[in-house]
Amino acid sequence: MKHTVKGATSLSLSALVLLSSSLPTIAQLPALRPRPPIPNPNPVRLPPPPPLPGARVPLGNSGLPTQESPYVLGSGDRIALDIFGVPEFSKEYQVLVDGTLNLPIIRSVSIQGLTLQQAASAITRRYEPFINVPVVTVTLMVARPLNIGIAGEITRPGSYKINPSREGGGVKFPTLMEMLQLAKGVTSAGDMRAVQIRRPRRGGPEQVITVNLQEFLDTGNLQQDVTIRDGDTIYIPTASALNTQEVRQRASANFSADITKPIGVVIVGEVSRPGPYTISAADLRSTNQQTELGFVSIEQQQGAVVGLPTITRALKIAGGITTEADIRRVQIRRQIRGGNEQTIMVNLWDLLQKGDATQDVLLQEGDSVIIPTAANVDLTEISQIGSSSFSPNAISINIVGEVVRPGALLVKPSTSLHQALLTAGSFNQLRAKKDKVELLRLNANGTVSRRTIDVDFAQGLNPNNNPTLRNNDVILVARSGYTRVADNVNSFLQPFTGVAGVINSVSGVLSGFQTTINTFQNLFLGGDFDRRNQLRQIREQRQDREQQREDRQLEREIQREDRLQQAEDRRLQLEDRQRQIDLQNQQLQIQQQQLLLQNQQPQETQSNP
Repeated sequence: MKHTVKGATSLSLSALVLLSSSLPTIAQLPALRPRPPIPNPNPVRLPPPPPLPGARVPLGNSGLPTQESPYVLGSGDRIALDIFGVPEFSKEYQVLVDGTLNLPIIRSVSIQGLTLQQAASAITRRYEPFINVPVVTVTLMVARPLNIGIAGEITRPGSYKINPSREGGGVKFPTLMEMLQLAKGVTSAGDMRAVQIRRPRRGGPEQVITVNLQEFLDTGNLQQDVTIRDGDTIYIPTASALNTQEVRQRASANFSADITKPIGVVIVGEVSRPGPYTISAADLRSTNQQTELGFVSIEQQQGAVVGLPTITRALKIAGGITTEADIRRVQIRRQIRGGNEQTIMVNLWDLLQKGDATQDVLLQEGDSVIIPTAANVDLTEISQIGSSSFSPNAISINIVGEVVRPGALLVKPSTSLHQALLTAGSFNQLRAKKDKVELLRLNANGTVSRRTIDVDFAQGLNPNNNPTLRNNDVILVARSGYTRVADNVNSFLQPFTGVAGVINSVSGVLSGFQTTINTFQNLFLGGDFDRRNQLRQIREQRQDREQQREDRQLEREIQREDRLQQAEDRRLQLEDRQRQIDLQNQQLQIQQQQLLLQNQQPQETQSNP
């Protein structure tokens, strides 16, 4: 960048040639010129020059400029001063800390806040008493470091110092998007349509430039990527309303915050495991029994983003929602800049019914997700919600009593009482009481509720006869009346049955020796020696297999240690070989130096006879 200012504009071509031929002689005789007047210590500041022909100036104090404003000089700039015909004064100068230049003859000249054209005009006026028709050209050689402030919805707000780079023989200044990348990107709460650049102006109020980066994402309009100058302040305001579609669109932009960075959120309410969680851009792979988190990278080459930290992903990590959750009134409470709190309402039912992906809001650091309790649970929606991605993979229940397969079961979240009984093999037809069961449920306050339910498999899903089960529910299937009486009679007659067995065994002593031995075994040793021998053999075989397994494990560990030792030996051998090679190289270098010295001595002897 350079500007040239001529002192005379109405001279003819021949007059200019004549003057240019005489300039060096006049410049070499400054003492013959009258002494310049002492400059006023309080000079009158000149107004800024009028705009160039054809240039449009932005109206008011805001708006995107249609043409970049000229560079303003300041402390730290290095300029090249060229005075036509006076090579003694034409060289590079550094702008001092007070914004002045120390020039020959005229001494200090203030150019702080002036453009290159204004600086050339100011220097021309100062040299007019000493040089006839001075023609001054000012060129920017090295720009000073830029001090730029960034605040608002940015990942790393603060003050940044940037050194302009030189490209293609000129000075390149950073742009708005480059500065946003340097500050680690705009957060998802930023208003990309109203980014402000506040630029100070000499002798007037600061200029506010409003930039619409969303327009750049929509249309690719590079006019929104404004060049940043020294002293600029970039401010990203907080959006008054969250547009989830735009947030997803700019998630992959290079000037947005890094979504691969883990964020901390808090999830409370109707979820299986409420509490604080760390969520990152990871792929969530679900199985029937548990949830596994496998971390994957961002496919930036294809322009696709996988594993966004959305609210459905957060609910999945927290174990999924419960059957009592009101997914139509999910809240996200977000702390924005300035200490205020923003509440974002999410309707996950629209996500399931209408496929509205905008409801799957992207979370950011410090968000709190609240899942309220539904006032009325619609049983027709439970099955659809239970099969969604943000529900638990499975819940654990227990069925105790007279069923075919009693015990703990893992079932789907939307499983009803009838489905659970059928999963356990249904009732034991000979012993179970088939008309009623008891349901035990652990409440949130630590108490246990117990209710009796009339079983009718002809009934559909309803809270009275066929309720939806929750995690850790227990179903008790009682014995029928006939079974209880039979079990009590057997318990009462069991001692007498034992005595009768003893009498029958003793009475059979005279029937033979083998009978006596069997009776003795039954009375005093527990009987069934063959079965005991089989169990003992099975136990010994199991112990032998465990011992063999331990031996194989020990052998593998020994082999692994041997391999490690062999690798260490090979490494030591390689180090010894390398040391030998280095020693041989040193010896070769010494021999070469000795040969060089021997060759130089005869030459020196011949040159000095």
